[in-house]
Amino acid sequence: MSILSRWLTPDDVAKPTDEGGYAIAKQTQANLRMQGKIPYSKLSSRFIRYDRVELDKWLESHAVVKVA
Repeated sequence: MSILSRWLTPDDVAKPTDEGGYAIAKQTQANLRMQGKIPYSKLSSRFIRYDRVELDKWLESHAVVKVA
């Protein structure tokens, strides 16, 4: 994975999964950030970036497993 594809903007995270995103709406991302629930980095006190590796770990740790 290249370093450029590892760091995602809020627009990238909002893209549908078939386009390489996570389908998490930008407002939902903002709410999760304010609640301290989603991993992110803030650059220059202005730019939000998500580390794809950390985001994948976060999603896996919050998976709901259905027991049959």
